[in-house]
Amino acid sequence: MRPIKSSLQSNDVRSLFLITASVCFSCIGSAQSIDAPYEVGTWQGFRNVAVSFTFDDNTPNQSSIAVPMFNEYGFKATFFTVINWGPNWSALQSAANNGHEIASHTMSHASLGSTSTDQYAELKNSQAAIDSRITGQKCLTIAYPNCVVGDKALCSQFYIAARICSGQIESSTPADFMSISSFVCGTQGSIQRSEDFFNKAASAMRAKGWVVFLVHAIDGESGYSPTSSAQLRGALDSLKAHQETYWVTSFVNAVRYIRERISISVREITSSDSVITVRVTDTLPDSIYNFPLTIRRPLPSNWSSASLTQGGKSISAQIVTDNGAKYLMFDVVPDNGDIVVRKSTTTGVGNIGSTLPSRSALMQNYPNPFNPSTTISYWLPAPSGAEGSANSFVTLKVFNTLGCEVATLANGQRGAGEHTVIWDAKGFQSGIYFYQLHTSSGTETKRLALIR
Repeated sequence: MRPIKSSLQSNDVRSLFLITASVCFSCIGSAQSIDAPYEVGTWQGFRNVAVSFTFDDNTPNQSSIAVPMFNEYGFKATFFTVINWGPNWSALQSAANNGHEIASHTMSHASLGSTSTDQYAELKNSQAAIDSRITGQKCLTIAYPNCVVGDKALCSQFYIAARICSGQIESSTPADFMSISSFVCGTQGSIQRSEDFFNKAASAMRAKGWVVFLVHAIDGESGYSPTSSAQLRGALDSLKAHQETYWVTSFVNAVRYIRERISISVREITSSDSVITVRVTDTLPDSIYNFPLTIRRPLPSNWSSASLTQGGKSISAQIVTDNGAKYLMFDVVPDNGDIVVRKSTTTGVGNIGSTLPSRSALMQNYPNPFNPSTTISYWLPAPSGAEGSANSFVTLKVFNTLGCEVATLANGQRGAGEHTVIWDAKGFQSGIYFYQLHTSSGTETKRLALIR
């Protein structure tokens, strides 16, 4: 009777976990509420289409060919990893350092629809394995092995979205985040030539949709449905040439942008001839949903330009023209402080796509106070000029009140854009600590509090 009793206990514990989980990733928050005359971009930069390249099965050429290629273009991709197939964790960490998403393809690549598969273990353990090996981000999405959909309710306890391969363009707001469609690429799929990639993305323009591509092997390596790296490069060339229209981003960032967009609240708190205050919030967990959304409003008629801060920190903005009207367009992270817009005499129109801050920016950790872990985000500027580099050398360290270094959270080259790290303070005493970001554009320090 003992084995039966043990099995029942295990099932009871699993059920209790599912019932009492503190965060249900499938919840998407309350409805959008936006004060006139503000608008929120369907996609970042008010682009018309989102495009995500996803790679399955951790084949060697993904690290040696695909990652450097995407780094070259400044695009971010997603790598769905099978834990038991011996992934190159060092290469995956290097990809993560450049802003690429490292996500789950389960432990063993077993079909989650099979009755013989322990879905709970496949989902939970693969996520835990990635989170324990890849620093600077969380494992938040999954690709169903063999495109067989598993238990969605169970999956949503661990992941905010899941990918299938039904060969459809997703709408700007998918009906089911646990079944995001994709197009199989390569010799066994419908997407083989560079024109196929670009034409599929172009076909989504009218609906402002989201196109997800699924790549396995690259060139002559063993693996399912090889894709030509030359054709892949041709697709990236076309998308780069039209980057004002196509937003190429990772799978998880597209999901985060969508969910923040559909639950965002934009309120104008104060307004005068020279200063406007705006509050941007949402009802989602800030430790996960902290991706910048693009907002715009008409530039006041007597203003030539403006300067912006959020939470007291400078943020970049652009003056763009749409159908003859001038707009002030900027990226903001919900729940990151009020945006103060001040009239400026400086003139000039920015370029779409160059919305990163001109300097590095360190965000306030969340939660704060915390116990035992907290999330820290920072931004790195896009390169400027012909001599600019796509990477910056970054250090992010934690110090105690005596000025002694107690933890190093980042130390190396990082790409432009947003980066997120988690400090697990297990074993540290309660108290005040300071975290400091150092880059070529300066040093910034903020305070955090550990309370047990």
